[in-house]
Amino acid sequence: MAKTSATIVAGIIIALVIGAAIGWVVYPVVNPPPPPGPEWVSKASYDTLKSDYDKSKAELDKTKADLSRVQMDLTEALAEIEKLKKPKKVGLILATGGLGDKSFNDISFAGVKRAEEELGIEFDYVEPKAIAEYEGFQRDFAKTGEYVIIVCIGFDQAEALDKIAGEYPDQNFALVDMVVDKPNVASLLFKANEGSFLVGVVAGMMTTTGKIGFVGGMDIPLIRDFFMGYEAGAKWANPDVTVLTPVFVGGWADPTKGKELALGLAELGGDAIYVAAGKSGLGSLEAVHEKGIIGFGVDACQCYLYPEIVASMTKRVDVAVYEMIMAALLGTFKGGIYSKGVKDKWTGTCRLPEEQGLWEETFNFKHDPLPAEVINKVKEARDKIVAGEITVPSAF
Repeated sequence: MAKTSATIVAGIIIALVIGAAIGWVVYPVVNPPPPPGPEWVSKASYDTLKSDYDKSKAELDKTKADLSRVQMDLTEALAEIEKLKKPKKVGLILATGGLGDKSFNDISFAGVKRAEEELGIEFDYVEPKAIAEYEGFQRDFAKTGEYVIIVCIGFDQAEALDKIAGEYPDQNFALVDMVVDKPNVASLLFKANEGSFLVGVVAGMMTTTGKIGFVGGMDIPLIRDFFMGYEAGAKWANPDVTVLTPVFVGGWADPTKGKELALGLAELGGDAIYVAAGKSGLGSLEAVHEKGIIGFGVDACQCYLYPEIVASMTKRVDVAVYEMIMAALLGTFKGGIYSKGVKDKWTGTCRLPEEQGLWEETFNFKHDPLPAEVINKVKEARDKIVAGEITVPSAF
């Protein structure tokens, strides 16, 4: 009996094990597992998503870096705008003789004043009394670092500037009427012989004695250049004219001697006198007025001074100075030699149609009309110089 019971129990246990095994195998077939949920991805999909994520992160990092650079550029641009809002300063060192010469210094000053009005610059200027003062003024201006450009008027500043420009290589300079071979110096040369040729045409055609004269400030190549152009123009217009031996004051601020020399030329029969002598020339022009003979001014239009002054050679230092200041402000300034004349409108005469109105407005006067044949001859000379058909002799 006991054996039979044990057999029955063993059979039941075996049946239970076999049933459980069959259930373990059959249940998934009859009742398959539910599909993956939204949080479940395959390995292939995961790899794709991770790759996309890495790319997006790299692009985001790059965008952040670009944004940072843009912000830096914007900060720098705003700082530059603030700098541009601040007035730019220009330094002007005039030639000995100073303001009031109604010629060289005054026309230079006018160029800086134009820059003040049109370009919004501020400027400081000095009026040296002697050549020995140039170096000190140049250094005083340069060492401040405040000036976008320092403009030096007159050939006799060259020696000092050669030294100072070397001491301050980052400072821009402009020098009128002489060359300093430094990369930070713009040497401005004017073909005064060409403008003087045009004045000589008027003198050659309007003289009644057939004799004309010339008063210069100093007997140097610079002033000889005026004389040579004047003489050539007079003889081109009137081959029979006699050009008296030129006379020289020996300085720029001695109108008394300038007057004496002009009176001497008048006594020799000269009835047309061209004056290129700075403030000394004011005395020469006074003599022209007193004698009632024809006179010619220089650098700026001086015809408003006396009715006897019928034309002036114009040396447009104002234009050249303005152009250099603008270049300095724009960051396009370059050192080197700039030599220009009638073609570039750096020299001419106030009697040319393109200039006459400017000078009449500037000095609030009206020129007395010149004979039509004289004006036509002046225009013919201008056109031939521009076209290269006339080569004006020069002292250089």
